[in-house]
Amino acid sequence: MLFEAPYSPYDPADTSGFSYETVVKRWPVIITGIIDQLYRANHDLAVQSQQTSETKEILDSKISEGKMIIEKISKLKYQMGRDHTMEPIPEDGETHVDSYNSELERLAENGRNSWFTAPWLFAECFLFVSPPSIILQPN
Repeated sequence: MLFEAPYSPYDPADTSGFSYETVVKRWPVIITGIIDQLYRANHDLAVQSQQTSETKEILDSKISEGKMIIEKISKLKYQMGRDHTMEPIPEDGETHVDSYNSELERLAENGRNSWFTAPWLFAECFLFVSPPSIILQPN
């Protein structure tokens, strides 16, 4: 169990607080920016692929990988915007994955394991830890 503060954490369910604004506006803007940047990079690779034949296979592979990453990050954005349950972080060899997942299990016991019900700071950290793992996770 993570440290238990002597006071309640910021709660995104409080629509008058900054944490609600973060979940509703700031996080989607950040994720949309990532998706947009990946889309532009894929477009540039597609243009480059049309201009050269010797590296076409490599570029096509990168384009496919870019599309897969866009799909996974888009799914995360969709789930967040609809207050879905936060999915455990797949084991990827990075540190603290088990700490995040253990805390997520504890939150689930209390019905607080979705994007709008989890404590704001936990969800904020979880958001920025989980994309590399979901991207690397096989379909």
